[in-house]
Amino acid sequence: MATYKAVVLKGTNDKKSDGTTNIKIRITKGKSTNYLATDMFILPSYMDNKAGAVRLGPSKDFINARIAGLLKTYREKDMELADRRDYMTVSEIKQHLLSGKNNAKEIDFIEFAEEYIKTVTVKGTSDQYKALVASLKIFNGEKLPVTEITVNFLMRYEMYLRSRKVGNGIINYMRTFRALFNKCRDHFNDEDSGRLLVNHYPFKKYTFPKRTTDARDHVLTLAELRLLINYQPENPGEVFSRDMFLLMIFLIGIEAKDLFYLGKLQKCRIVYNRFKTSRAHSIFIEPEALEIIERYKGNQVLMNISERFEHHKSFYRAVNNYLTGEKSHNIKGMLPKLGIRKKVTTKWARHTWATIARNDCRINKDDVALCLGHEDIDNQVTDMYVKYDYSIIDEANRKVIDMIYEINS
Repeated sequence: MATYKAVVLKGTNDKKSDGTTNIKIRITKGKSTNYLATDMFILPSYMDNKAGAVRLGPSKDFINARIAGLLKTYREKDMELADRRDYMTVSEIKQHLLSGKNNAKEIDFIEFAEEYIKTVTVKGTSDQYKALVASLKIFNGEKLPVTEITVNFLMRYEMYLRSRKVGNGIINYMRTFRALFNKCRDHFNDEDSGRLLVNHYPFKKYTFPKRTTDARDHVLTLAELRLLINYQPENPGEVFSRDMFLLMIFLIGIEAKDLFYLGKLQKCRIVYNRFKTSRAHSIFIEPEALEIIERYKGNQVLMNISERFEHHKSFYRAVNNYLTGEKSHNIKGMLPKLGIRKKVTTKWARHTWATIARNDCRINKDDVALCLGHEDIDNQVTDMYVKYDYSIIDEANRKVIDMIYEINS
């Protein structure tokens, strides 16, 4: 259990014009502390911080009784956390104490989401959550009781998104909605104690829409890829863009974000955890990849991309712009110059590698999935016992690169 004590702080932030200051409840867990404001104010000299009680003043008995009542309430709510407390920060305990919800009707999903977002440290995830909350506010208003989130509500919200021409982004909005709803259930429910404030789950019956654009269409053919390889760049931007796109293919369709943050080589291999799935990857550096890496050597990391660009998003936008063109900066784009009318992005490298591996090199689907780091849900238990043979991945990648360059094995 965390500890709770009434104190007044020495700073002037809480002082009123009459010289009184706010009594706060200090929460302590280990070496971390946080504070809960109260509606009580006294002169600082009246408070004994060591004892956690008011020692002077005409209303000291009344205020001390109020403090005792608050401490009792907070300690009881603290006990509800049981073992969960061990994994919670002081800020999360404070959030739990302030929730004050006794039934689902009192839980405002928007309020919960906005508080939860403050604890998210990954900017991309935080931005997705913020975009969803902003959209829900426009659709439904500033408040959204969690009990109103039903299958019907989800369908109406999906129709609203369609009316706003969101397109394939609807899937992202609804998946983000589901993720935040799951966080809400986790926060307010405690299955061990039987305290289930949010006991309905509308996403169980909700059918997510399908993408109208098939990811399998995001592929450059061998002929198109060879045109890009043989293209003579006309400026440094084109040189860099082509190098990065080819490198992503030579590294088995590595994501641009993962490439941006790669660390130094480990015995001729890159070893990293994919941002999207957190799964570990180990890829042998083939000569074609090494040649590009050597041109862009970094100081602390594998490549100097992070020295060129402040953020990974700026990096892949630059690559995309020089691949397909960008009007506002008068960038023509290499692929349009080659007569390839496709809106290619860095994500196409992954699909292109996979398609060449399967269709042109005839590598079986299981090995392609292994190379891409996909998790087979049906074989999760088996995967726990299998130590991957990276030679399978290395051989598959070599076959793909040989096919691209028409090297006879």
